[in-house]
Amino acid sequence: MSDQFRQFPFSLRPIATSALLVSAAMLTACGGSSSSEDEHEHTEIDTAGRLALFDSDASQLKVLDLDNSEVLASMAMNGEAPRLYASPGNRYAVAIQRGDDLVSFVDGGLYTEDHGDHMHDYAETPSMLTLTLNDHKPTHYSSGESEGVVFFDGGEAASSKVTVFSDATLGSGTTVASLQLENNMHGVAKMIDGHLFVTYRDSSITDTTLPAAVERYYLDGSSFEFEEPYSQACPRLHGAAANAHSLGFGCSDGVLVIDLHETGYPATKLANPEGLAEGARIGTVVAHHDVEELVGIAGDRLFAIHPESTTEVYHELDLGEGVGRLAQGFTTHGEVFYVLGDDGGLRLFDPSNDWQLITTVELMAAPGEEDTLAVTTSAAQERLFVLHNQSVIEVDTTDGDIVRTIDLGFSASAIAWLGLAEAGHDHDHDDEHSH
Repeated sequence: MSDQFRQFPFSLRPIATSALLVSAAMLTACGGSSSSEDEHEHTEIDTAGRLALFDSDASQLKVLDLDNSEVLASMAMNGEAPRLYASPGNRYAVAIQRGDDLVSFVDGGLYTEDHGDHMHDYAETPSMLTLTLNDHKPTHYSSGESEGVVFFDGGEAASSKVTVFSDATLGSGTTVASLQLENNMHGVAKMIDGHLFVTYRDSSITDTTLPAAVERYYLDGSSFEFEEPYSQACPRLHGAAANAHSLGFGCSDGVLVIDLHETGYPATKLANPEGLAEGARIGTVVAHHDVEELVGIAGDRLFAIHPESTTEVYHELDLGEGVGRLAQGFTTHGEVFYVLGDDGGLRLFDPSNDWQLITTVELMAAPGEEDTLAVTTSAAQERLFVLHNQSVIEVDTTDGDIVRTIDLGFSASAIAWLGLAEAGHDHDHDDEHSH
């Protein structure tokens, strides 16, 4: 199952070579004015957002302002190169260092506060939070509509653990809750509507650390209470994602699908797609809240999954003869599903139109083994940022046009978009790993 653990390192090169810390403008706080008009002036910020990047040469996490291509802050980060993700509200960068048993958080500086009669945007200097998570082998990260979930695999001397946080709890230096599991596993957990769906590995399974079943808990204050196990087996479970209707888990013999609309959240089992090579299976699942189908990935083959279809459960996406995938995901509103191929082409599919190919954007020549590639999406615009070696290519996903290429001044190995989400933005529920 090497496809499930494929790595996509990243590299970047910014434009600013001045001070390591450039203060971002901080908006004037509300109040202090004699008129209500003045009082509520300048409460909205028009910004393209920021990119969190890890400078692998300097061992620093840097935050780049997309409005002027300047580095706003640089923060030392020792240990292995982290994976970077965005928090559910896109304010914080989640930095996962699996080999160092460490999860750190960086405040990107862009956020919104509810001031009662209006919402107020702020742009401040990015900073590292004092809060860290220090459990064994943090590996799988899941971002939902309001909670982020880190699954710690554990090891021979430690059982697995799940920790849930939100942007609000990070702001106060705390987490929502944690759940200590019975043994270690390479697992995953999804937080949906106050319920935690988490993998289970019986201690009798000794030939793999992959789990083989799913359990459900509910959040009771600051702790999780057990609800029930699912009887349907999911051998060698790997990969999970959810939309508004369904939660899917990849199994060696198919896909376990939990109905999120039915009382009791019942589960059904889908057999593997026909024609898979012997030993192949869906080991990665991708989804978006507003898209009806899940996407299952088996090696370099991608399938739109219609769990309730009576005619075509699996619809395969055509990448072209001999093309392998390097990265994939949904754009901010789920209007486009993208696949970056190993031929240098960025394929844009339309989920609402039977997953037809909209266009293929020729970003670069076929990358080699020395190239570094990664993709992050904006929650403020229909934009996608492709990191390629020492540049970031910005793509307008509505038409596939290349907006600009940002040349950077350092080599980076991770990227995440942070900023103010567009109204109506719903988060992806992606299957994301740090190995």
